[in-house]
Formats: sequence, structure tokens, C-alpha cells
Amino acid sequence: MTDRQQHPPSGMVLVKGGNYRYFAVHRYREGGLVLYAHGPRDVEMRDFYMDTYEVTNADFRRFLEATGYRPAEPRNFLRHWHNGFPEERANHPVSWVGLEDARAYAQWAGKRLPTDIEWQWAAQGPDGRLWPWGMEFNPALCNIDSPGTTPVNTFPGNTSPFGVRDMVGNVWEWIDVECSDGWHRWCFIRGSSYYQAKGSNWYVEGGPIPVNQHAKFLLMYPGLDRCATVGFRCVWATGPTVVGWKT
Repeated sequence: MTDRQQHPPSGMVLVKGGNYRYFAVHRYREGGLVLYAHGPRDVEMRDFYMDTYEVTNADFRRFLEATGYRPAEPRNFLRHWHNGFPEERANHPVSWVGLEDARAYAQWAGKRLPTDIEWQWAAQGPDGRLWPWGMEFNPALCNIDSPGTTPVNTFPGNTSPFGVRDMVGNVWEWIDVECSDGWHRWCFIRGSSYYQAKGSNWYVEGGPIPVNQHAKFLLMYPGLDRCATVGFRCVWATGPTVVGWKT
């Protein structure tokens, strides 16, 4: 976000701040599903804005036309555009973009990618719900276990307490939390996708994911980090959104 920008760009909704008991669960699958809990920690959030929808193919085309952006490593970049821009999928979430591609878009738009706690607060709100719409999963409210993405406005009931849409299903979303243990690099992704692998416990756990859970995405190199099931959305704020951890 540029220092000159004092007002949120269009297409965003206000995520009001408040006191939040942050409790996140890390999903990991290697021969079986394992869950690791983080927290709970009491935190105070400040207001920020978040994209109402995931960034679409049409949004990303405007970015390319305005900037001429081309990644240093082009492998798999916008792989689903290989026959030209997919007009029939203009309002679907963009995919086949890596973390650096998403960051470049966000910078151009005067925004940034969300942190893990920002994404969860925007999806969950203060009442601790497990899904954007409430405590119980409803398969009619999201695109999961299907052949591909759907337009971002397909499921009006898939709405968070703050009015953010489509935070479960369709595509996973990049989170700007990049980590390293000296051997591996990874970041977190949120929200789950349309794809649900079947037939082996060695696949990444797919299907609908509650909003208090995130998955680890190993970062290898940009050409391999891009895939059909990961996209992103952005946030905008005038300053820090986490006031501090409360004891």
C-alpha cells in the first residue's frame, strides 16, 4: 500500500476491529491427518478492509495490461490462459499464480496480502464460528468437491459476519506469512478449494476446511508453487491491524 493512499480501493468491505480470541489449527497430512493447535491468545484487532471476493481473472488481466508484469520464472504462470484469456471464466477466481505474483498484484492495487490472523478474523468474526455462515457446515453454500471453479458471486450465503464472500471453497488463498526452518520454506493457505482428492491418505487434505484451520504450503520455486487450486484476495489498512497480544 502506498503512503499516498488514504482511502480503500473499490470492491472491498470494512472488517471492524474488536477483541478476539485467536485459536488456529494447523492441518498436516502425511499418511494420515494430524492437527496442531496454536493458541488460544487474546488479541485486539483494528479496522481494516478486505476484498469482497477473491481476485478474478478479469482483475488480474487489468493488472497485466496496466503494468506489463511478467514473472522472472514463467513456468505454469496463468496456465489456464494458454489459449488466450478465458472470457467464459472472467469472473472466476484467478489461479496458477504464485505468492510473488499475488504480491505484485497487491502492490499495484495499493493493497497487500492478508496475514493469517487477519484472514481468520475476517472469516470468523467475534463469535468463534467454524464457517463464514455459522457453526454447521452446509455443502449448498460453497463450491467444494466439484470439477472446477465457479464465478465468485455464485454462493451468496457464503458470507462472513463482515460481508466478505466465498471464504470457503472455490480456491485456497495465499497468506503473506512466509516461514523457514533452515531446511524448508513454506507459507500458509486458507479457505479450501473446489478440489477434493480421493483414493490415498498421502494427498493433501482437501474438501471443506473450517475457518479456524490453515494448511502449510511448501515453497519450492515459483514454477512449482503455482497450481489450479490456489488464488488470493487482498486487504487494505492505514496502519497495524493487531494492536498487541493481551495477557
